[in-house]
Amino acid sequence: MREFDPSFLTADPSKPSAVPEEFARDLENDPFASYFADVEDPTVPPRILITTSAKASKATYELCNELLGVFPGAEYKQRKKGKGFEMGRIAGWAADRGYKHMCVVNEDMKQPSKHSPSVLAFSSLTSR
Repeated sequence: MREFDPSFLTADPSKPSAVPEEFARDLENDPFASYFADVEDPTVPPRILITTSAKASKATYELCNELLGVFPGAEYKQRKKGKGFEMGRIAGWAADRGYKHMCVVNEDMKQPSKHSPSVLAFSSLTSR
C-alpha cells in the first residue's frame, strides 16, 4: 500500500476529509468541473468518431478499420471530398451528435503517418 505523501494534494487517509477554503473556492470556479464530474455510466465507452484526411488511400482505410477494434464505442465515417467538410465543421457535427472524441488519421505519400485525437467536450468552441 502507498504511504501518504504530504506534498501531493490528496487527502490523508488517517484524518477526516476536509477541503481547505481556498481549494473549495477553486473547485467552485473550475470551468472544466462539469466535464470531469460526468454523471454518465463509467462502464459505457465514450463515442469516438474516426475519420481520415481528404483523398485517403486504401492503407489508411485499413488502419481505420483496425482502430475500430482497438477503441470500444468507435465509429468510422468516411470524409467526403469538397467544400463543407473541413475539420472544424466535422468536429461541430460530431459534438452535436454526442461524440466525445474524434480521431483523424492523416497520411503522407499514400501511407498513414499519424492520427490526431481530439476531445469534443465543448461544442461551442468548435467552428461551424
